[in-house]
Amino acid sequence: MRKSIYTIIAFALLLFTLSCNEDNSGNNSKTGNKVTNNKTVNNKSKANKMYAAPSELQYMSKKEGFSYDKFYPVGWSDDGKFAYVVEPVDENSGLYFFEIHIYDIVNNKEVWTWKYESEDGGSVQSVWNKNADLLSESLNEYNIIQTKKMALKKSKMSYKGNDYEILMDTKLETDQDFGIDIVKGLKLSMKSPQLGAKDFFEQQMDNRDYILSAYVPGLLMSPKGGDRVAVICQKERVGAAGPPNVVFFEIVGTNLSTGFTKN
Repeated sequence: MRKSIYTIIAFALLLFTLSCNEDNSGNNSKTGNKVTNNKTVNNKSKANKMYAAPSELQYMSKKEGFSYDKFYPVGWSDDGKFAYVVEPVDENSGLYFFEIHIYDIVNNKEVWTWKYESEDGGSVQSVWNKNADLLSESLNEYNIIQTKKMALKKSKMSYKGNDYEILMDTKLETDQDFGIDIVKGLKLSMKSPQLGAKDFFEQQMDNRDYILSAYVPGLLMSPKGGDRVAVICQKERVGAAGPPNVVFFEIVGTNLSTGFTKN
C-alpha cells in the first residue's frame, strides 16, 4: 500500500515537471524570436547590440534663403544595405519630423522605414533615446554595422587605381502656369577612363514635384567591401507655402567595378 502511494506521488511530480518545462519552452519561443516585416528575427543573439544616435553629415554648402533637409548616416551591412536618418524641413506646420531609412544599394530599393512627428519639437538624439529598442531591433534585423565617421567623397574621384566621375543629365520643361523651368527627368551615369562608362539610374518627375534643379554633391563608400557606393542626389523644389525653397536629397546605389562598357 505504502509502495503504491509513493508511486502515485512520483508520477504526479513527473507530470508537474513536464508541465513546467513546456511552459518555459513556450515563453522562450515568444521572447527569443520576433517576426518583423515577415522575417523571423532572433532577438536572443542580438539583444545586446544597441546603436547610438548618428551625427549629422553636411552633404552640401548651405546658402541663405533656402531650407535644408538634414542627413545623418548610420551604417552599412555586408550585403550592401545603407541606413540613414533624415530630418525633413518643417514648412510652417509647427511639427518636428524624423525619418529613418534602410536602403538596398544593390537593388536600389527601400527595405524599411520608420517615421515620427511631434508637436512638441524634438531632435535626433531625443527621438533616438526614446525609441532606441525599436530602432536597434530593425537595424539588427538587417545586420547594419554602425559607422561613426563617414566622409563625403566628391563626384569626381579615384579608387583602386581607377578614375571616376558621376554625371547627371536633366530634362527641363517650362511650366505653363508659372513660366519657370522645372526638372521633368534626370539620368545618372558614371564614366572612367580605365573602365568605360555606364548609366545606372533614371527618374521621371511628376508635374506637381516642381523640382527646380538637381545635381550630385558627392557619394559615400561602403566600408564593407563590394565597391558599393551611395550616391547623394540633391534636389531643390518650390516650398509648399512659397519661399524659401527646400533642398532635399535622395540615395541612389551603384558600384565601382561592374556594368561599364568601353567604346
